[in-house]
Amino acid sequence: MKLRDKQKAEVKLALVRAGEELFRTKTFMETTIEEITGAAGVARGTFYNYFQSKEDLALEIFYGTEELTTEQIEDFFATTPGTDNQIKALIASAVEWTMKRPDLVLITLLEKMKRGQTPENPQGPFFRRMITEVFARGQSAGVVTRERPAQDLAHDIDGLYMVHMVRWYHYGQQDDLLSAILSSVNTHLSGALINSRNITDN
Repeated sequence: MKLRDKQKAEVKLALVRAGEELFRTKTFMETTIEEITGAAGVARGTFYNYFQSKEDLALEIFYGTEELTTEQIEDFFATTPGTDNQIKALIASAVEWTMKRPDLVLITLLEKMKRGQTPENPQGPFFRRMITEVFARGQSAGVVTRERPAQDLAHDIDGLYMVHMVRWYHYGQQDDLLSAILSSVNTHLSGALINSRNITDN
């Protein structure tokens, strides 16, 4: 990597880390671009060399969070047997992340709905990509119906997560988000998993 490219990558990473920390401590709406650039140690105008808006920065954080190496992904599937268990584990992880950063997650969900797929993220966020992989492997193993593509099934789960997250946020974050999502997903999957168990069961 050329020195200039390395410096640009370092500045972008500094902005991402500053934004993530400020969104966590002050919320997205309360955080200003000036605060982000100040925390990153760069001039305000530098922000626009990398992002057009705070929403773009939020999406960068959202899409880049919890990426795993190929080895880590294979370890997940090796240590979490069963399509239903894998889906439950991924949903639980997504809910845990959501509850730590509800404001940021809501903003990114709204932006995702507005923008749809983008050239930078054609396969969607990490959660959807992992769910897609779960269904693809389940279809190969004969435990998931092949009537619909794995990506379509994953879109359904991602949509259910989005709906319940927005509802949870709107009503004051009082409900048990994980239980609500798992119950809804279980109902949806009853026609997708062959010889399925209830994913809310232990």
